[in-house]
Amino acid sequence: MHKPPRPAPDGLYTGSMSTRRDELHQLIDALPEDQVEGVIGALLHRVGTPRPTSADAFAWIGAGVAANGRSDNATRADDLLAEGFGRG
Repeated sequence: MHKPPRPAPDGLYTGSMSTRRDELHQLIDALPEDQVEGVIGALLHRVGTPRPTSADAFAWIGAGVAANGRSDNATRADDLLAEGFGRG
């Protein structure tokens, strides 16, 4: 499995990428918006990695343990908001 490059000391990833990989990033950044989906499809075909479904795309996101020790904050989001969370 390919490991992502580590950032260079200046915080930029280009310091640890090959010149060709950096060129690829520049080409992608210059790509017109209407061509993005086609290029993503072509790259995924070459890499062979399936795209996550929308339900799985952000499955790793969640709220951590609260100051009161509870860890079910993500599932209780509606209740927390109803109780006034975030309203000073």
